Amino acid sequence: MARRLRTDPMSAVTDPSLLPRAADVEQAQADHRGRDLLIELLLLFAVGYNFLLAIVNAQFFTVSPALTYVAELVIYAGCFGLGIWTLQREKIVALLVGIGLIGAIMLLRYVLEWRVDAKFIRDAIIPFAFLVLGAAYGGSLPRLFLRMTVIVALVAVVELVAPNLYGDVVNPKSYYVNTRGLDAGGFWNQDSNLFVSATRPGERNFLAGSNLPRASSIFVEPVTTGNYLVFFCAILLVFWRSMGPKRIIFSVGLLLFLIVASDGRLAAGTSLLLILGAPFLRKLDQRFSFLMLPLVIVGAAAMVWLMRVNAYEDTTMGRVYLTVHALQEMTAEAWLGLDFDVPYLYADSGVAYFIASQSIMIVGAFLLAFAFGLEMPTEDGQAFKNFFMLAFALGLLVSNSLFSVKSAALWWFVLGVMWQLPKGQWFSHVPALEAWAVNRRTAEPDGVSTGAP
Repeated sequence: MARRLRTDPMSAVTDPSLLPRAADVEQAQADHRGRDLLIELLLLFAVGYNFLLAIVNAQFFTVSPALTYVAELVIYAGCFGLGIWTLQREKIVALLVGIGLIGAIMLLRYVLEWRVDAKFIRDAIIPFAFLVLGAAYGGSLPRLFLRMTVIVALVAVVELVAPNLYGDVVNPKSYYVNTRGLDAGGFWNQDSNLFVSATRPGERNFLAGSNLPRASSIFVEPVTTGNYLVFFCAILLVFWRSMGPKRIIFSVGLLLFLIVASDGRLAAGTSLLLILGAPFLRKLDQRFSFLMLPLVIVGAAAMVWLMRVNAYEDTTMGRVYLTVHALQEMTAEAWLGLDFDVPYLYADSGVAYFIASQSIMIVGAFLLAFAFGLEMPTEDGQAFKNFFMLAFALGLLVSNSLFSVKSAALWWFVLGVMWQLPKGQWFSHVPALEAWAVNRRTAEPDGVSTGAP
């Protein structure tokens, strides 16, 4: 009869026969730290590769669109190469089923239309790649993103203090003209090398009369800076208990600075909603998360009707109107993802772009797989999952920017980390010594594994 194992992980560590040699533990810890460092560098490159390429474009040679595609392919290959070995078999199967479903629908669309768009394929790859990368990470998420936020804030400070220097060194205008096909004549301020929306007519909401640009930092354009501060707000809401008073105060200061620096009005509003909704979102059953997107769309339609908005303008409510109007006017071909031109008409409506670029079948499968398949074993993981879906739904009302790797990578990376955690863990994997003991207990022929502690 197989003996039942005790569920207390520390009890295994106290058994001298199960303790590994000190040299083996040190080697395992060194390998673990080395892998975590590589993962952190790859994540930072995924977020900031446009910044590096923009500097190369401005200072050395013209960067072509092909080079940006190569950079992204390197990132995705690195994600799978570093992370796939740490996933449990059933999770690998789940990922392969998801990729297979998307591939089948893409193939069907190709057979029907004899056309394929690499950008839509890339949009679908991002969640899988960074889930896998996050699952391999064993470090501290609060410390990782506090360090990243300091980098973002420091570059933003330089940009605000010396916008001409930032414009000359990074030159976002030239970079986006060369790699994204933007028209230089469409930039409102012809005297600035900053991104088209970094300087604009009219006063800023924050720091009115300062004539400062909206900070783009390492993201090269300010919208993603706003997306980042929403993400960092979610990180603080989940992990504040592990940070200590000084780090919390410092982090809140960084968050407030980024709100002002990026002039992120929508980002500030989304962050406020996350804060107000935190008690509810932390307790909400994660299986109900798929309802957030349709409920947000219904709420948006109600706002458009109550405020009697009946035309598109480049304002928050104007973009919300565009989303509601697009869903009413899109053809059956667009809903099925068979009109490849429609998604590019809705850069200011992420919902319409999502449906038209991927098809309503993939959108529905995504929502159900996210809610029921991506099960978070901890309360903090469930909270972050709900924060993500609310931020994702709100962001899609006005932009498709959350499909860019520099915005989406961060959310999916953290989801991957939390997805891989055993029950009871908070923000890092089982320490090496405990993991060694648990693995040895599991491998015993007469033992019955109780699973991860």
